[in-house]
Amino acid sequence: MPWFPEDWIDEVVSRNDIVDVVSEYVVLKPSGRGYFGLCPFHNEKTASFHVSPERQIYHCFGCGEGGNVVSFIMNIERMEFVEAMKHLAERCGMPLPEQPGHEDYKQSQTVKQQIYEINKECARYFYQMLYEPDGREALQYLYKRGLNDRIIRIFGLGFAPDRWDSAREYLKSKGYSDQQLLSAGITLENTEKGRIYDRFRNRIMFPIFNTRGMVLGFGGRVLGDSQPKYLNSPDSPAFNKSLNLFGLQLAAKQKPLEYIILVEGYMDVITLHQFGFPQAVASLGTSLTEEQAKVIRRYAPDVYIAYDGDEAGQKAAMRALDILKDAGCKPMVVQFPNNLDPDEVLKQYGPEYFKKLLMDKRLSLVEYKLSKLRERYNLDTIEGKVDFATGAAQVLAKVDNLIERDAYIKELETSLGIRAGAIYDQIAKIQAQQQVQNKQQRNITGNYRYTKNKMRTAVLQPGNIKAEAHLINLMVQGKTIARKILRGLEGLVLQDPLHQQVVEIVKSLLDRKDEVSEAQVLSYIEDKEDVKKLADIFHRQMEYDNIDIFISDCLNQVRKGILEKQRQDIQKEITNMDREGISDPDKYKSLLNELHQLNRRLSTYKLERRELQ
Repeated sequence: MPWFPEDWIDEVVSRNDIVDVVSEYVVLKPSGRGYFGLCPFHNEKTASFHVSPERQIYHCFGCGEGGNVVSFIMNIERMEFVEAMKHLAERCGMPLPEQPGHEDYKQSQTVKQQIYEINKECARYFYQMLYEPDGREALQYLYKRGLNDRIIRIFGLGFAPDRWDSAREYLKSKGYSDQQLLSAGITLENTEKGRIYDRFRNRIMFPIFNTRGMVLGFGGRVLGDSQPKYLNSPDSPAFNKSLNLFGLQLAAKQKPLEYIILVEGYMDVITLHQFGFPQAVASLGTSLTEEQAKVIRRYAPDVYIAYDGDEAGQKAAMRALDILKDAGCKPMVVQFPNNLDPDEVLKQYGPEYFKKLLMDKRLSLVEYKLSKLRERYNLDTIEGKVDFATGAAQVLAKVDNLIERDAYIKELETSLGIRAGAIYDQIAKIQAQQQVQNKQQRNITGNYRYTKNKMRTAVLQPGNIKAEAHLINLMVQGKTIARKILRGLEGLVLQDPLHQQVVEIVKSLLDRKDEVSEAQVLSYIEDKEDVKKLADIFHRQMEYDNIDIFISDCLNQVRKGILEKQRQDIQKEITNMDREGISDPDKYKSLLNELHQLNRRLSTYKLERRELQ
């Protein structure tokens, strides 16, 4: 739970009608007992985004997104739970609660906010200095790169003078202490000499913003021959290079954001923006990280990698492909002529040509890998064809879509003259080796939100888990039915932790004599994937002739599932004792007796009256 009081959360949710909030982002039209509109989370031509004013939840029948007013703000504004609650409280004019016992959290937030303020003031100073005599050379450099004053202002570019303490003295005049400036990364300390000095000197400054417009830190490009050429702010309570992207604050404003253009440098982002491509972002002076790829996935699944055309850029593109794919993105590589970079292509050929490259000269992950692999071999020789086909099998073994894989294999058969069957056999051999290597990992569950989805959805849910889902769906319909189900569940723990969490939330709401509804329950679920999962459950239609009989059937399924789990655990313990030797005959006899009793109970257990769908 967040540090906000539960009754305060409930009031914020109740004061923000979901239809009013969603209508600020989506054109809704009444239909039946709800409203429909075009989903803001994926592209569609037919409205499949449903908002229920009665239940105060939304659900998209196209992409599966769903939740209550809090999760909607979290998704549409890319906010975390606490930020979304603050946003909604401000919207309805509710003050934030004064909550004792959270001093550590409040202190960390105070430090972070202070760094934001220091960085904002410092960015203003750098911007002013760009247009002062000290910044004349830097300004001329930006003009020569084709930038105008408007784009300089939009990105807040600036200049750090070639002096040891210009930024320090300016910020100290604004009331900030040396310790605060050190924490923000604006200054450095030489402990041996007892001297504090500016981190950035004689550099063109690129402020790095988050999507809420706060300055997280800076990137600085040196004007002279000093090293390093680019220098970033250090990580701080407000800034983490691995989690942020340059230009994201502008790309995120595009509604809908159909795709992201991933480039290598700050200047590439700025040039693309100036030429009409505000979807461009760049990693912060380092190679793309897994965390950055996940951030990109939150905004747009399609990613066009527009790295430089030279060898280094293409190697970086190869690495970025796998990182983006593992994060759940659909990455493609844009091919530039003559080893040019995006900045050069735009200036030499113009935006229309660049757009044509994006649309027509992009290669999928497989196409790009195969094209680079092809460059390594002489396909005029048998040896070259064999080596290329063997490498291609390695690439295709990782392709999940069997139709896509089949299309590539047939193309290879035609171009190489190698039987498709031989390539299939090689892929099967590779996959068999991989299965052996990954045998110990197959049953490990982790935060593989996107890469494991297909595997999860392919597994049919047991009857007791379906029954649990039906019960929590009924529980959130109101107090009376919730109490009835809770009486039936007394002494039982649902096997799905998320289902059990809903039970605990409903108990808490009833204890506080609060309303029980889908929207109220979802307010206490912070994980976005869990919200989506529950929203899907709450939107499922249940068919039954008699609700009391239906509840009884579900409870029977749940109890039966618990007995099945107990039997499996005991059987496993007996098997272990048989394998390792029976060192405790009394315990062994007791386990056999328990297993016998469980088998009897299960064999005579009343079967459900109808199959649960």
